[in-house]
Amino acid sequence: MIFSCEKQILSDAVSTVMKAAGTKASMPILEGILIHTDEDCIILKANNLELGIECRIPAEIREDGAIVTGDVRIFSEVIRKLPSGMVDITVQDNFSMTVQNGKSIYNIVGMNPEEFPELPEVLEDSGITLSSETLKKMIRQTVYAAAQKNERPALTGVFFEIEPTTFHMVALDGFRMAIHNEPLSENPDEEPYSFIVPARTLLELSKILPDDDTPVLITASTKHVLFTVGKTKVVSRLLSGEYFQYRQIIPNDFKIRTRLDVKDLLTCVERADPIVSTDVYKNPVVMTLSGDTLAIDCITAVGKAHDVIEIPDCGSEIRIGFNQRYLHDALSVCDCEEIILEFNGSRNPCIIRPAEGEEFLFMVLPVRISE
Repeated sequence: MIFSCEKQILSDAVSTVMKAAGTKASMPILEGILIHTDEDCIILKANNLELGIECRIPAEIREDGAIVTGDVRIFSEVIRKLPSGMVDITVQDNFSMTVQNGKSIYNIVGMNPEEFPELPEVLEDSGITLSSETLKKMIRQTVYAAAQKNERPALTGVFFEIEPTTFHMVALDGFRMAIHNEPLSENPDEEPYSFIVPARTLLELSKILPDDDTPVLITASTKHVLFTVGKTKVVSRLLSGEYFQYRQIIPNDFKIRTRLDVKDLLTCVERADPIVSTDVYKNPVVMTLSGDTLAIDCITAVGKAHDVIEIPDCGSEIRIGFNQRYLHDALSVCDCEEIILEFNGSRNPCIIRPAEGEEFLFMVLPVRISE
């Protein structure tokens, strides 16, 4: 195989696909990336058997072929540190690779491409399409609430629920829940369907998605989901199992409801960081709503924190404790100026909604505090 490619284009493509390369894999070949020619392009693929990424970029092909790099991190560093311009890559019959740019020459040991596992095939004939910016926002507003570890593996993923006119993304870990609702302008499927995508997949996908209106096609099979973004494809296995009946835990009525500026509350919660940071799980922050004020208090072994913001008179009083990190995570992804806080008592969850519209709903369970 012999081809030439512009250095920055190749470097960017390697950086993209290597997110799916295995680290300390049981199969060493999974630590590399497959590069093969296709007409006037080269295709780069990585596959750790749970997540796979494919990227197609233009190149001058002088001889067709394929190669699997060794450790892709070494290959990535070699390409990244080359001077700008065209990179010439030649692969010998023994899978030794020569990388040359001007006077810079590297010889790298490669592997047999026939041993590289193919990416799962997911047909792209149907699915939903969102802008990259919208999907990235949906991921940011939900993935933080997925469980890190759980007896129910499904909760370590994000639930995709696709209805004829609305796309819901849901994540919960038993202590908090995040829901994003996105209207669909076009959906070829008249029947609703759902699947669970690993949170790790979405975190890597979010790093790839551009901050613009590039269309992203989402298609799913029984075991895999495919995200197609321009010349890049991200395919992931789906998590099995039934997802939590999340709608059943959302209260319908509330005793206390107040509207406030999200930046004011977020700043107030952030000011407790220095006091809480010694052990955020053992040191809750206490929120007190009384009349037209909302106070945040925290007492730990290193000191005390007290802060107050003004709110519209809520007509009632409540004192409720929260894990400061959980409250902070939810507030930090509220992409609006004002939010609604809803309560039913100090032992019931707090609901956070946008003051206008129904784009998201965040729930944070309280923690017990001393009276």
